[in-house]
Amino acid sequence: MNKQYEMVIGLEVHVELATKTKIFCGCSTEFGSLPNTHTCPVCTGMPGSLPVLNKQVVEYAMAVGLATNCEINQYCKFDRKNYFYPDNPQNYQISQLYLPICHNGGIEIETASGKKWIGIHEIHGGGCRKIGS
Repeated sequence: MNKQYEMVIGLEVHVELATKTKIFCGCSTEFGSLPNTHTCPVCTGMPGSLPVLNKQVVEYAMAVGLATNCEINQYCKFDRKNYFYPDNPQNYQISQLYLPICHNGGIEIETASGKKWIGIHEIHGGGCRKIGS
C-alpha cells in the first residue's frame, strides 16, 4: 500500500493545577463555595486592575514539562486573546500563544506494535478571565 498521508491527531488538554489561589490573583480556588464569592477586581477584569502571576503555577508547569521531556523556555510571555464570550463581559482571555513555558516534548508509550512517541507541542499557563468561583 502506498502511504500518501499520515494521520496526525491533535488534542488540547486542560488541567487544573492544585494551587490554593488563581493564576493571576490571590483569590481562593477552594471548591464548593457559592458562585462569585472568590472574585476580585482582577478576576472580573475591572478597569485599572492588573494581574499578578502566581509563581506556583509556573513552577508546576515547569515540573510537568520536565516530566514530559519538554524544553523549558528561558523567557515566556502572556498574550491577550480577544474573543466573544457571553459570560465574560470584557471579552478577552490571557494565554501563552507565542512563548509558552515549555515546548517540544513528549512521552513514550508501549503499544501492541511496540513503543510509540507521543509528542507534546507546548505546555503553558493561562486562564480565562471569567467571573465566578
